[in-house]
Formats: sequence, C-alpha cells, structure tokens
Amino acid sequence: MATGSSPQRAYRAACPNCGAPVEFASAASASAVCSFCRSTLVRDGEALRRIGTSAELFDDHSPLQLGAQGRYQGVAFTLVGRLQYGYEGGTWNEWHALFDNGRSAWLSEDNGAYVLAFDLDAPAELPPADELHAGERRLVAGAAWSVASVTRARLLAAEGELPRPPQLSGEFTVADLRSTQGEVGTLDYSDPARPGWSVGRAIT
Repeated sequence: MATGSSPQRAYRAACPNCGAPVEFASAASASAVCSFCRSTLVRDGEALRRIGTSAELFDDHSPLQLGAQGRYQGVAFTLVGRLQYGYEGGTWNEWHALFDNGRSAWLSEDNGAYVLAFDLDAPAELPPADELHAGERRLVAGAAWSVASVTRARLLAAEGELPRPPQLSGEFTVADLRSTQGEVGTLDYSDPARPGWSVGRAIT
C-alpha cells in the first residue's frame, strides 16, 4: 500500500501480450489487468510481465465503476481497480481506491453496504482460519473484536490497477470482525503463509 504524503507519479507501459497501453495512476502499484486482452500483469523494472489471464467480470449491476471519485476525511480519491469475489451468498467487490495524497485503500461493496478500509501489517499470532467462528470474541492486534462472519470465497475476476497481483488460487477464508468503537476488521487468508489484515469503517 502506498502511504506517502505526496502523490506517486504516474506510470505507463505496453502490455506484453497485445501491445495496448497500460496506465498506472500510482507508480507504487505492482499489478494491473489489461483492459483490452484481460492479461494479468506485474511490474518488472520499466516493463510489464504477463502472469496469467483474468476472467470476465460478472455483471453485478454495481453503481460504481473505474474512475469514480469520492472524498473521505477531506481527501479526494479515485477508484482505479477492482477485485470481484464469489461466495455461497453471491458476489462482492473490493475496489482499489487511490487517494490524492498517494495513500490507497479498499472500498468493499456487498449488497449495497460499503466499508472503506486500509491495509495494515498483520499482527503476530493471528488465529488459524479453521479456528474462527461467527459470534465469538477474539483478541487481535491487542484489541477485542467480535467475529461477525466467516466466509469461504474465491476470486472471480479483476480489472484495473492493483497494489499487488491478484491471487487466483481457489477458495480461501475471509473473516469480518467488529470492534466496540465501530471499526470493521478483515482477516484475509488467500495467502495462508501471510494472512492480510485491514481495518476500516462502514460508510454511506
């Protein structure tokens, strides 16, 4: 995640598969999906390297789209990428939001509910995914959390600019937690060796 206090410079290179231009609003972003051929690309020096192909996005009639803009805590942001996930109850989106100050976040969109969250370093001694259960209390990063849900999910497709390459590796566990201060925490076990941890708040 880019956390600098000034905007990151833009970056542009040709897709190694089809030659189409691929633009990054932030030079800190590590990956993108070519809008022409759907190639999944990663930054490799001053060029791009193809690591796979993203499936077509499922039409979920989202009111959001790449390029949409907003403001959070007085700072403007633009939606520059999207990860689309599937689970037993349907689909949800994680939009990559790039702020004008260079910081980035995730805008989660699920059935009309929205959470804006920032990636944090995963705390030590996270609970194993198979030991989490909805309704229980857990101590994470020195704070008490209630486990709101534990979901088996899979990444369906991706588009746009992303802070890291998408993990197209089958099902994984995602746990949503709530604090007494109204915070929303998410544990993402798509990479079991390095679970992701993000914290944010519900927004309208």
